[in-house]
Amino acid sequence: MLCKSAIGATGTLDMPLADRLDRSTAPAPRILQRRSTRGNIAAPRNLERMSLLSELKRRNVYRVAALYIIVGWVVLQVVDLFTSFMPLPEWTSQLVFVLLVAGFPVSLVLAWAIELTPEGLRLDAPVDRSPTSRRRSDLLLVGGVGVVLGIGIWNLVGGSVGESVEVRSIVVLPLDNLMNDPEQAYFVEGMHEALITELSKVEALRVISRTSAMKYLDSDKSVPEIGQELGVDAVLEGSVLRAGETVRVTAQLIEAATDRHIWADNFDRELTDILALYAEVTREIVDRIRIEVTPEQAARLATTAPVDPEAYELYLRGTFLCEKWAPQEMLDGIEHLRRAVAADPEYALAHAGLAICLQYAAFFDYIPPIEILREAMAAANRAVELDRDLTDAWVAFAGVRYYLDFDFAASELALERALSLNPSHVGALTHFSWQLGEAGRTKPAVEAARKAIALDPLTTGTRTTLAQALYLGGDFVAAKDAYEVMVDLDPTDPSGHYYLGWALEQTGGVGAAVTSLETAVELSGREPLYLSGLGRLLGVAGRLDEARAIQEEIQALERNGLADPIHVALVHLGLRNDVEAIDWLEKAYDTRNSHLLYIKQGAQFDPLRGDPRFEALIRRMGW
Repeated sequence: MLCKSAIGATGTLDMPLADRLDRSTAPAPRILQRRSTRGNIAAPRNLERMSLLSELKRRNVYRVAALYIIVGWVVLQVVDLFTSFMPLPEWTSQLVFVLLVAGFPVSLVLAWAIELTPEGLRLDAPVDRSPTSRRRSDLLLVGGVGVVLGIGIWNLVGGSVGESVEVRSIVVLPLDNLMNDPEQAYFVEGMHEALITELSKVEALRVISRTSAMKYLDSDKSVPEIGQELGVDAVLEGSVLRAGETVRVTAQLIEAATDRHIWADNFDRELTDILALYAEVTREIVDRIRIEVTPEQAARLATTAPVDPEAYELYLRGTFLCEKWAPQEMLDGIEHLRRAVAADPEYALAHAGLAICLQYAAFFDYIPPIEILREAMAAANRAVELDRDLTDAWVAFAGVRYYLDFDFAASELALERALSLNPSHVGALTHFSWQLGEAGRTKPAVEAARKAIALDPLTTGTRTTLAQALYLGGDFVAAKDAYEVMVDLDPTDPSGHYYLGWALEQTGGVGAAVTSLETAVELSGREPLYLSGLGRLLGVAGRLDEARAIQEEIQALERNGLADPIHVALVHLGLRNDVEAIDWLEKAYDTRNSHLLYIKQGAQFDPLRGDPRFEALIRRMGW
């Protein structure tokens, strides 16, 4: 076989033997020898390389590699989608990526060793395919890989740089409750409030208050419509999912005018580390919106501390109930906050929440102020001691000092400290406006109220603040207009009709004022505050029999501990029993009733001005 092959190769089958021998031993030309020498070294290597590449192509190793990249990318996208609404660990995506990388060489080895044929999987069995079919599939695979690489490059380069936008105002819409459990509403609303509070620490950013943002719960309005109504540059949407002690927040930032997505991400934390979650979301947003953050603000955003899960849960439940403003809900909220303080005595926010809830419950006459004064003072003091950089602690301190102890100087200093920490804190702004207005400092009171409205434009609280500042400053027409806006926002709120009656009385509409107070009494279920206001107006209107009937009802409630001396004083004031009115006002001072703060500027007390006892009471209060 070897001899036959050699003879055939030289083409000398018929030559004489001698000639063949002579020719076989003749020296080759030098240049041919050189080429032959080089060829003997390089040709096998090139042939081996070409053979390997051809074999890789024949065995579809390239195709498998390309297909693996495409499928792997799809798998990662699916995993990312599922982790956005399932309580999977934070490292799930990283684990899947590592497994995919580890599986890549395995897939190449299998592609080399195994072929898919019409008869099934076989070892090293080439499959015949038409050139057209092969080229078409190759183009599809190359295109798929190109798309995947293009998206990856965009996310790494263009996505991170190009999506940064300039934002100066933002609203955080109500978070979706992915637990589908109404009992978890307190938890979702608490996280909503916490995110807003954290963002509002950035002084250059106007953040809409939660009470206004809640108006868009279950709303079908588009992002551009919401942005236009609130006058904001961006909208933050998100959802909350909780599984045991693990919490996941999904957030996406959207440009309001264009409805263009700027940024989105998932954040997972244990409940003990929940404050770090709020700070991380805020830092991510700040990085995306090109806004200046002072070193002090950056330090506050970076400072977090672990929380006790039980205390945090109780705090969220307590504040959720207190913000319902109804008697039983507020009393239940106070109990939850007391338990939160007991669960973690070092939790400053729980102490502040307890002090604020106690103060408001006393303001609405749900509990006697004198009975909770000491507890509220202790809670507010402790909150400030535990965290002197906590805005809510200073707001609580100011509220207790002002409304329950009539300590105006301490309260004003505390509010100035609160606003230096967070100039966008709606609670601090409204408290400041109330205190300034009740002291007769109308201009700064109106300015503070307007700032609060810019942050919380859709709720009655800030509208009341502005209307009260105008009323106490003597601008009754503007106050009436502002109170009417308040009533339009929430016709079911008795306080709106109550305060509107004040302004109507001063603009000459005593009959309309009585009607407004009658509505307040009906809506409230005859709460003493509104009932006494109606009794006073009936006396002013000359409907004395009706006023005296309410006077008897109020005094009976007071004897049973269900009404305060100031309620009795108001009806006497309407009946022009001035001596008795001042007697009961002095008793109201002893019980620390918050409504006594209106006596310096309130027009309803004008009939008593000039009376030495009344003027002495004003001085006694500290003005």
